[in-house]
Amino acid sequence: MPEFLLVSLLLAALAALFVLTPLMLNRSVQSGERKEVNVALFKDRLQELEKDHREAVITEEEFQTLKTELERRLLDDAEAGSAEVAISSARPATSVLVLLALSIPVAGLLIYQQTGAKADWEITQTLKQTRQKAAAGQSTEQDVTQLVNQLNERLDQRPEDPHYLMLVGRTQMELGNYPAATDAYQRLSLVYPEDPSVLAQYAQALYLSSGRMLTDKVRALADKALSLNPQQPTVLGMMGIAYFEEGDFQQAINYWERLLPMLGPVSPNRQMITAGIEQAKELLRESGVEVAETPAPVEQGAVSLQVNVAIGGSIQVDSGASVFVFARAVGGPRMPLAVARMTVADLPATITLDDSMAMAPGFKLSGFEQVELVARISKNGIANRGPGDIEGLFGPVNTASPADNLTLTINQLVK
Repeated sequence: MPEFLLVSLLLAALAALFVLTPLMLNRSVQSGERKEVNVALFKDRLQELEKDHREAVITEEEFQTLKTELERRLLDDAEAGSAEVAISSARPATSVLVLLALSIPVAGLLIYQQTGAKADWEITQTLKQTRQKAAAGQSTEQDVTQLVNQLNERLDQRPEDPHYLMLVGRTQMELGNYPAATDAYQRLSLVYPEDPSVLAQYAQALYLSSGRMLTDKVRALADKALSLNPQQPTVLGMMGIAYFEEGDFQQAINYWERLLPMLGPVSPNRQMITAGIEQAKELLRESGVEVAETPAPVEQGAVSLQVNVAIGGSIQVDSGASVFVFARAVGGPRMPLAVARMTVADLPATITLDDSMAMAPGFKLSGFEQVELVARISKNGIANRGPGDIEGLFGPVNTASPADNLTLTINQLVK
């Protein structure tokens, strides 16, 4: 938890100060001055917490917990100060008070380490430092190695923590350590066995760790992910690449053309996939195969929504974080009717949601009169909504006559 260790040490130091001050100050003077010090420290720390909360350094739940603890300690100190005025002026031995004062921060630190919160705080600090260095163009090799070691140690204690499993998987993929990434995603798939995004990441890591071979296991994972979400972008991109490398250019085109509607209009990935499709078509022509250029037919009564997606001005998130944009029925099943996935770096963007992006046969936008639009930045990189995600909502929208300017602003923290 960000800043939690500093808060703990500060409170421990204050507790020690409260024990030692009777040795140095007259009780009547001490009571008044201590109260002023406590109030001033309380205000300073509260301002720090509010700043961290605004900047999304800590979650709403963490903010409320720390604020409540701060208020409780201020109240306890005030009551203790009032009680001291009525206590006899007899004072314990100085050596006893000093020993007690010194033991408070030591005991607090030991408890903090044993609860595991210290490890979480250290991971957060390392991750924060790594991102800051990367943004400044500095080397992050040592920080990333330290982060991976910290995550693995924490996972030894909490082996099913989805946030850390996802973070390990992503980090190992960036490092090119595909077997380690595969292990992390395999463990995460046991926690979320029906999440298409998790299965897709698992399939991709396994594909790369298998020497870019479409093994039976990779195919099975890809097929299951697409059965849960026919427009799953990671699987569509991977399968297109795999078939292109195998020389099956028509299959590569088929997968990549299904992927294009999921990508932002100015996304570098869209440009890369478009270039791949054109290259595959050219190779087919060179081999004597006629390539059809006719556009896909538009279904009668099909619905298409143009949605502008942006992030609220005060929101600060990792540019590589996953963003899910989808429509779901108002007053109907919660399963998305159409889904697009991108990253924070792609925003702002205008996204098209239409019937071709249906996740199940007959379960389309045109089948419902009203829908709600949702754009969500996922903390864990998965489609399931969870604490720490940031989202924006818009609706209801009439599918038969949608407004021209549909805008989603991502600015609400999920608790």
